Amino acid sequence: MFKRWDAVAAEHILGATLRAIRTSRRLSLASVAEATNISPSFLSLVELGKSDITIGRLTRLAEFYKISFADLLGGADTTDAEIVRTHERQLIHSPAEGIDVYLLTSDTRRTMMPMLLVFEPSAELAEYGRHEGEEFVHVIEGSLVLEIEGSDLRTLETGDSAYYSAERPHLFRNASGKKPLRLVCVDSPPPTV
Repeated sequence: MFKRWDAVAAEHILGATLRAIRTSRRLSLASVAEATNISPSFLSLVELGKSDITIGRLTRLAEFYKISFADLLGGADTTDAEIVRTHERQLIHSPAEGIDVYLLTSDTRRTMMPMLLVFEPSAELAEYGRHEGEEFVHVIEGSLVLEIEGSDLRTLETGDSAYYSAERPHLFRNASGKKPLRLVCVDSPPPTV
């Protein structure tokens, strides 16, 4: 069974997991900082649960450690149909960006990784995403500005979808300063590992 992560618990659990992974590999904060371009003092704050982390930085750490989000969040393996109830979704909370990412499956070691992203008004990813494979987004509610390197900015409204190579740097932004943005995003294959 999965735990429902509230924002405060998520920071502490995620930080403790990152620290355990780093120390089990006998890596110093300085060596991880150098490899990921994230300052050692910031990494320390995250590991102690005293600071949140952006989605982009978390992805860089997962790539460096060669782990999946399931490794960070404790996903379970299953061979049967997987049902994830609303209250069972695992949350990656990024208050600095104003974004919540809910994993819509417990196991990110599969062919796809479906997610529900919720952006506060005017929220945006702090840095461009870029990973192997393809990405699909579908706007459930609100207005998404989609920026893909080498292309014009595109605004997707409720009901609109986009499908593109995830290897091209891409960025999401809530076009509204007053309303939240909710979208489904599917990465194939899941980033990292």
